Amino acid sequence: MARGQALSVAAICLSAALFWSTRAHAFEREWHVGGGVGLSAYRRYYSAGPALGLHAGYGISDVFDLKLELLTSYHGYDRASSANGTEHAAPYSAVAGLSYKLDVLQWIPYGAVLLGYQHIAGALPAGEPFRRDDVIGALVLGLDYAMTRNFGLGASLRADVQLSGLIASEALTPLLRAEYHWGF
Repeated sequence: MARGQALSVAAICLSAALFWSTRAHAFEREWHVGGGVGLSAYRRYYSAGPALGLHAGYGISDVFDLKLELLTSYHGYDRASSANGTEHAAPYSAVAGLSYKLDVLQWIPYGAVLLGYQHIAGALPAGEPFRRDDVIGALVLGLDYAMTRNFGLGASLRADVQLSGLIASEALTPLLRAEYHWGF
């Protein structure tokens, strides 16, 4: 009989642990702004370089955010056929779109589809599919941790594609991020 009671108590404890409700931390009707640092790498042509990002968002529901992201990075380009040797490029981009998030207690995984504009200052690879000014698409996967109601830390991976040269112009940018929330 003692074994049966122990199993019953264990089942009740397990059920309570699995189905216990806590306050959600998603950002419905909240504003959030922040920044991040990381490394941006193009598949070809440019070397990997440091990246700096700024972002803002507004929670339109408990699962969807409107997002705006600004990103810049700095890259070397080895122009072997040039007497100038290594040159540099600095892509600047602004993208906006919609983010879908899952609120899992304090951990908030999300994905976003963004569309925007990119300008590349500096050297462009000659004869390659890069344009100085282009429309870009961006896919973002990330994970945020709500440390407090007003402050969060996170990591994201952003993939950019210049829409005029889909094959050769992709960039991947992982960022470590921090953000401030208000308006709840």
